[in-house]
Amino acid sequence: MRVVGIVAGLTAVLLGPGLASAQEPTGEFVDGEFVENYVYVPDFISPDEVKRHVENPTSDDLLIVDTAAPLIWEEERIPGAINFPRVHSISLPVGLPRDKTLVLYCACNDHEDSADMAKKLSQLGYLKVKVLEGGWFRWLDLEYPIEGALAEGGK
Repeated sequence: MRVVGIVAGLTAVLLGPGLASAQEPTGEFVDGEFVENYVYVPDFISPDEVKRHVENPTSDDLLIVDTAAPLIWEEERIPGAINFPRVHSISLPVGLPRDKTLVLYCACNDHEDSADMAKKLSQLGYLKVKVLEGGWFRWLDLEYPIEGALAEGGK
C-alpha cells in the first residue's frame, strides 16, 4: 500500500506541472488576438535617419514621439517631437495616427520606456513603430538639434 501511495505521489508531482502548463498557453494579445509564444523585439531606427527627416522632412510619414513626462518634454526634445508620456497601460482610443511611422524615444539607459511603449502600441495594432537607437542621450551625444524652453533660453 505504501508503494502505491509513493508512486501515485510521484506521478502527481511529475505530471502535475506538465499538465498545468499545457492548459495555460503562453503568449500575449496583439491587436485583440492571442498570439502564442509572442516575444516583442523593437524595430530600431538610427539617429542619422531621424536627423535627416528633422532637417529635411520629405514626407509626412514619420512622427517623432517623446515618451517623457510633459514638463521634461517642454524643456527639451527632438525638433518636431510630440509628447506621449509612458504609462503602465494604454487604452483605446490612442491619440496617435496609425498611418505614420512612429519613432519613439526616451532618456533611459537601454530604451526601457520607449521599447515598452512601442510594445504596447504594437499590441494595439500599430504596425509602423520604431525605437530611436540610443535614445535621447545618443541624440545629445551626437550634438543633433534640440528644441524647447531650455534649448531656446540657453543652458
